Amino acid sequence: MNELNAEKKTLIVIILTLITMVAEIIAGYLSHSMALFADGWHMGTHALALSLTFLTYVFIRRFSDTTSFVFGTGKFGVLSGFTSSILLGITGIFIIAESFERFLNPLRIGLNEAILIAIIGFFVNLLCIIIMHENEHEHCNHNHSKDYNFKAAYLHILADLMTSVFAIGALFAAKYLGWNFLDPIVGFIGGIVICFWAFRLIKSTTIILLDTETEDLKHEVQENLAAKIKFEELHVWRVSECEFALIGKTNSRHDINNIKSEISNMAKFTLINIESINDTD
Repeated sequence: MNELNAEKKTLIVIILTLITMVAEIIAGYLSHSMALFADGWHMGTHALALSLTFLTYVFIRRFSDTTSFVFGTGKFGVLSGFTSSILLGITGIFIIAESFERFLNPLRIGLNEAILIAIIGFFVNLLCIIIMHENEHEHCNHNHSKDYNFKAAYLHILADLMTSVFAIGALFAAKYLGWNFLDPIVGFIGGIVICFWAFRLIKSTTIILLDTETEDLKHEVQENLAAKIKFEELHVWRVSECEFALIGKTNSRHDINNIKSEISNMAKFTLINIESINDTD
């Protein structure tokens, strides 16, 4: 992914999100719409997460040539994605709690004002999704891994779009069918979905941050080189969304440099370290 391109798109989305956030929070508070109020605060946490995404791209660009980081700056994006997913989960929990409270203690909703602002919020979110959509579908070479920094930002905006749709539906149902109870129920459902997205992203980024073994690529290396080399010990893990490291030991007498060359064609490696046990005898 082009980090500079993603950085510019993220900044545009931050500005649009902040403007809409302020409008929705004020309108939700004045109209007593839980769905709209929750969507506004939801956008506020997303603005914070998007700012973190933007700053991460700045840091990656700033330190791209430094030698201080052994495996490069790839984990900057992963760490940002992990942090943003935590914020996403907190947002979901907040919406669930507030919706439950509003269900027990309902307030009269100013429907006309709330519907107008919710529709505006929907189109702003839709515009943000269109802006970010192209980058979201760019993949790395191995197993379609993504830029988790941008992925987290994209999920925040997608969650905003979803809650906007839910809020509009609930408000129209309250206006024309008298189903005021639907407003907090919709907020509750939206919060659950957001928590689910957050959990999946937390899981994906944690795997990289903890240097968990990448079993599929490890097996691919072993199978492709089975006729030439037998590893006595082999470890393969991600050092970023798209980059890997490999350390192994073998008693094979094949040319290690040729083996490394074959491995490097399987994925993007920042480190391939293979020790020949025979050389140490």
